[in-house]
Amino acid sequence: MERLEADVCIVGAGPAGLVVAQRLLEEGVSWVLLERSASESLCVRAKAGMLEHRIVTALSGPLAAPILQHAASNGVVEFRANGAERIFDYAALTGGRGHFVYPQHLLVRAWADRLLEQGGRVHFATEATAIDAQSGGALVRARGAQGMQVEVSCRAVALTAGAGAELIPEGIVSHERTYPFRWLTTIIESSPLGERTVYAAHPNGFAAQLRRSPQLTRYYLQISGREQLNAWGDERLRKELALRLGQERPLEGAVLERDLLDLRVRVREPLQSGPVYLAGDAAHLVTPAGGKGMNLAIADALELSLGLVERFCHGRGERLAKYSEARLPEIWRAQEFSHWMLTLHSGSLLFDPSDVLPAEASFAHRLHCAQIERLFSDPGFAHWFAHRYAGVDEAAPAHQRPPPAQGDPT
Repeated sequence: MERLEADVCIVGAGPAGLVVAQRLLEEGVSWVLLERSASESLCVRAKAGMLEHRIVTALSGPLAAPILQHAASNGVVEFRANGAERIFDYAALTGGRGHFVYPQHLLVRAWADRLLEQGGRVHFATEATAIDAQSGGALVRARGAQGMQVEVSCRAVALTAGAGAELIPEGIVSHERTYPFRWLTTIIESSPLGERTVYAAHPNGFAAQLRRSPQLTRYYLQISGREQLNAWGDERLRKELALRLGQERPLEGAVLERDLLDLRVRVREPLQSGPVYLAGDAAHLVTPAGGKGMNLAIADALELSLGLVERFCHGRGERLAKYSEARLPEIWRAQEFSHWMLTLHSGSLLFDPSDVLPAEASFAHRLHCAQIERLFSDPGFAHWFAHRYAGVDEAAPAHQRPPPAQGDPT
């Protein structure tokens, strides 16, 4: 049995957990971070990669450094439908404040390595199994390598990882939904088709290209909720992506990863029960539509860390007590926008492609095209979309933005 003590026990070494840890380290608040994955397998899969202007602005020091040094910039999105390509310059409508593009797995690796260099107490291959509230704090039970039992006695718990019901305190309600179709996600070892995000409307369903690095490109493909991964060999996958993206020939490059993404959404509330505070995946799941998931997780962590520092450094608990109240409105706004983006991608009919007649699929496709056209014909709609997509406060002056990105992720 290994027994540890800290002011805060952080569960999960994703973006939210690592931001909380770094901020607490900077302010002298003691913490222990438990991560169920081994260090070498923590960041092997490319995931999200779009960071909002306001998130990068809020980060500083070692948290912002890898983004500002290595990220690419993106301020335009390309819509493809019926053989036409339309470029939407959303940065032009937001004072030049587009996205930073930096793969989540590289960012997590950079942040984790920085914490370890600073002597951070990160325990990999250690899975939290129970959280017991106690007088004045909590006891977190975990299982380490080779089954070693670990206990962390702490004053607060930051639960930031996707967690099973056994770790969620009583009294926290979960609101959930699963959409009737899936996205097949893949990483192909090739340069992107163009230097921008691409969203494609096609009668067969939605497809997308998202830049991740000069040599790796992420693709999404809408498929039936009943289709299995083994039905999509490399040749079929490349051909279907090319068809929906309007390419004359199948895509080239090795298919490095493929996965089925069930489009599940969830919000838990309240985000606090006794000494336990939820952030990131423990607090919410958001579809990839709109790129809000990692940004929400980091925003949760920034607010939560401010409350924890105020409590443990200054003896005041007002901000921490209002953590749930502060974050839930923004979380629900992001869920609403993500849902709207799914309707943009699917023509307002969120159906399983295998369940509809050809006439219904054609109708949905035409709705999809009509929504895209509205972005280019309705200035007010375009203004609204640009600010929500980029994550820019319309009241914020344009000069309040971080320095430009210096290059591509490596």
